[in-house]
Amino acid sequence: MVFLKRYFGIVTVLILSFWAVKPLFIPGFFPIHDDTQIARVFEMGKMLGSGVFPVRWVPDLGYGYGYPIFNFYAPLAYYAGGLFTLLGFDALLAAKIMMGIGILLSGVFMYFLAREFWGEMGGILSGLFYMYAPYHALDIYVRGDVAEFWAYAFVPLMFWGFYKVFKEGKWKWVVVGSLGYTGVILSHNLTAMMVTPFLIIVILLNC
Repeated sequence: MVFLKRYFGIVTVLILSFWAVKPLFIPGFFPIHDDTQIARVFEMGKMLGSGVFPVRWVPDLGYGYGYPIFNFYAPLAYYAGGLFTLLGFDALLAAKIMMGIGILLSGVFMYFLAREFWGEMGGILSGLFYMYAPYHALDIYVRGDVAEFWAYAFVPLMFWGFYKVFKEGKWKWVVVGSLGYTGVILSHNLTAMMVTPFLIIVILLNC
């Protein structure tokens, strides 16, 4: 009971996320625009299994000539997927787990941020609305833009961490905000470019 009372918001968001991740439980894959996700996860796992870190070059893409995809395309989501292949999951299941993690993190991190302004129920509703946002669904199940929706998961964590720095004056929250910002950069560099000016404005307004 103490656990449920303390973590009621997180548990609620995770339970009500079922319909957001439900399509991932369907056998096989689903058609998306960027349908190279499984290949990227496979290649990442293959290189990690060979002892390569950080992974920049993969040997099998580029018509078998190799391709430096992770040298310029943000790799964080694929590290997660690749690690699951090392645990014994096939690339398809690992890719689905990778996508599911991105979905769940978006709801949980938005819950933490929104709770600061609107309390427990406001945090729960905001987390669910953020997770079920139509553009979020478009990114996941139509465009297949894993990198972008992973970045959107870390944006609330970034703002939450730096907001707490100015609210409480405890610099441990700099670590949280920095981890969120790092997650954005390593997930999708274009999203990082877009949110950085807003982060700077937030910091300057609170200094």
